[in-house]
Amino acid sequence: MNGRGPAVLAAAALLALGGCSGAGSGTGGMDCAWELHYGGRLYVMAPGQESAKVVPHQGDPVGQGYFDGCQDGGGPEPRQPVSVYRLLGLDPELAVMTEDDIIAVTDPGHLPAPLAMPSS
Repeated sequence: MNGRGPAVLAAAALLALGGCSGAGSGTGGMDCAWELHYGGRLYVMAPGQESAKVVPHQGDPVGQGYFDGCQDGGGPEPRQPVSVYRLLGLDPELAVMTEDDIIAVTDPGHLPAPLAMPSS
């Protein structure tokens, strides 16, 4: 998975924003928020994901997380498991990357320095 370019990162982010965090027939409603559960913590998509720096994840997954199934009118969907990867130089309690190379953070208001975008 290493070596993917910014286009793949942006495409993965747009896919997650467009539906229920992956495959399915979601409509992107409020009940389908992108929320990753991993290690007893709740992670959300890092702000500015479409233009985020490309930060490679390291080797093998550090664990398995999940997305809650959507309840967007078509009936509840089951949990969706996802492999979770460590980000180079970051504590996984602050930020991780999914198998789709989407960066997830526990506190979007205080991004770790390697993920923070420079001020315009």
